[in-house]
Amino acid sequence: MGETFIIEVGRDTNLKFNVSFKGGVKMRERVVVKFEPDGVKIEGRKGETVLDLIHKTGLSIRSECGGRQVCGKCRVIVGTPESCSEITQAEMFHLTKEEISHGYRLACACKILNDTVIIIPEESRIGVRSVLVEGTGKEVKLEPYVRKLLLFLDKPDLSDVRSDLQRVRDSLKETYNLDSAKFSFELLSRLPEVLRDSDWKVALTLWKDKIIDIEASDAIDEVYGVAVDIGTSKIIGYLTDLKSGKLLEVCFIENPQISYGEDVISRITYASENIENLRRLHKVLIEGINKVISRLCIKAKCRARNIYEVTVVGNTVMHHLFLSLSTKFLGLSPYVPVVSEPINVEARELSLKVNPSANVHVLPVIAGFVGADAVADIIATGIHKSDELSMVVDIGTNTEVILGNKESIMASSCASGPAFEGAHIKCGMKAVTGAIERLTIDPKTLEVTYKTIGGSPPVGLCGSAVIDGIAELFKAGIIDRGGRMMDQDIHDKIRIVDSDREFVLVRKGEDGAKRDIVITQRDVREIQLAKSAIYTGCYILMKRMKVRPEDVEKCYVAGAFGNYLNLTNAKLIGMLPDLSPDKIEFVGNAAGAGARMALVSKSVREEAAEVARKVEYVELALDPDFQLEFASAMYLPHRDVNRFPSLKDLV
Repeated sequence: MGETFIIEVGRDTNLKFNVSFKGGVKMRERVVVKFEPDGVKIEGRKGETVLDLIHKTGLSIRSECGGRQVCGKCRVIVGTPESCSEITQAEMFHLTKEEISHGYRLACACKILNDTVIIIPEESRIGVRSVLVEGTGKEVKLEPYVRKLLLFLDKPDLSDVRSDLQRVRDSLKETYNLDSAKFSFELLSRLPEVLRDSDWKVALTLWKDKIIDIEASDAIDEVYGVAVDIGTSKIIGYLTDLKSGKLLEVCFIENPQISYGEDVISRITYASENIENLRRLHKVLIEGINKVISRLCIKAKCRARNIYEVTVVGNTVMHHLFLSLSTKFLGLSPYVPVVSEPINVEARELSLKVNPSANVHVLPVIAGFVGADAVADIIATGIHKSDELSMVVDIGTNTEVILGNKESIMASSCASGPAFEGAHIKCGMKAVTGAIERLTIDPKTLEVTYKTIGGSPPVGLCGSAVIDGIAELFKAGIIDRGGRMMDQDIHDKIRIVDSDREFVLVRKGEDGAKRDIVITQRDVREIQLAKSAIYTGCYILMKRMKVRPEDVEKCYVAGAFGNYLNLTNAKLIGMLPDLSPDKIEFVGNAAGAGARMALVSKSVREEAAEVARKVEYVELALDPDFQLEFASAMYLPHRDVNRFPSLKDLV
């Protein structure tokens, strides 16, 4: 038997957490493996192959040879190579030296020796992740900084021996009344050949008053830009035609930094250990963005060298890692960023695979944990121009809460953690094929009805289903207001496994499930912590502005997870303030929408800079009521039920 420790959270609360630690040989023979990007965690025996563990989870992976180390299709990436067996001859045959150096292994050959994270890359996957990439933004006037000008130059002869550069300058002056354009040395080195190969008919690309490219005139209509939203868990790119403002293609990948830590704190810690770690996180992030750009170009059938502008948003940690800036002091009080104002840098400085002279515009950040993505949220929702008192809640691993209107805006950051992505949840996973995304529980029979993504056999629970499950168990009386699950003698669906009480939603074999799918007492506690962080952020901002929930005229819920929430259930567990449903609007990936607006409009960039200066950052932990509010918010929906008048009949 192991020891049990009681941990009390906050003050003036009777909520307790039971955490058991077990010793003995048997525990050391077990390993815990987390599979990304699905977020599925499983316990197995030391020495089992990765493929065996994948099959136990119910996830899918290509394995045409059935695990005989012949086809080489079951490629995975190991987070910690030392946690696995030695490379086999079959792996050396199927994998290149470069792939092996990047952690690639064959799932059928690689045996697990210690706890680790395994990434199943897209080329090895069968299931498809459901990711919301669209977001609601405001209409903006098309006014990009990039433009292309057509020039027809006189050919030189013995009576006209002006230099090539002077010839271009004179034509710009005569045709467009431009006489102050700047040329880069790199362009000068290519100028003679381009002019002559194009028969003196050229397309000149300018960013502001700087000439960044010159090419044949038939490329006059090829003017593209990419907006990039760097999330903690995924990277989304938006390819846009800068002449028309039309969105051409959207593409996303999992953020490859996830193998170095699932949240921003773990990545700050890793990057702060030494400069090599910082550079590694920067490098893998740039490689990930380049992969997105490459896929966008393939889908749109355009050339990467015709991408002349890139706008970037992300939380402050992603912002710093993108720019290869130290994140050390973002993790130390008072959490000061290296830089907060907008940044413009040439693509070549960051090794982005677009036009080398393309401008990369990184939107400003507000504070150490309220980044450029929050600025983009404000721009996309337009609350900075509105008379209405509005709230924005961008739900993610790091949730931003913003409250205000054109008079004033406050913002805070809530450490909601990765539970909504399925992390730290026993059967949690990301929104991929096979994940249960919706569920209901009959309060009398406790019969569970559910829906999976893609209609596939159930594999686990994505965040929206975990919220549904806890709310449904609460309504059925299986969970009390303190979050405690009832004893197992209430119903045969309640049991104790490894000293943790759990409710069985789907039994192994049911509808093709490969394992029991459950919600545990620890899962409930994880969600309580996450939802309490969000509610506390909302409440403290309202308190600072001296307003009540009924004074908030609009609430924008942003983020992929937020878009799939059952609003009633989210309010029932106390994740959001008790607002009327007609006041709540789901706006999807508002950060991405804001990045796209900044890509096509110079005025939006000016607005973004002004917004970042205007917003008042509120550090929640410094509020004298924070601890009490957080502890009170741990209850379902809250210790003070009067704060949720519309739910009194359900509580």
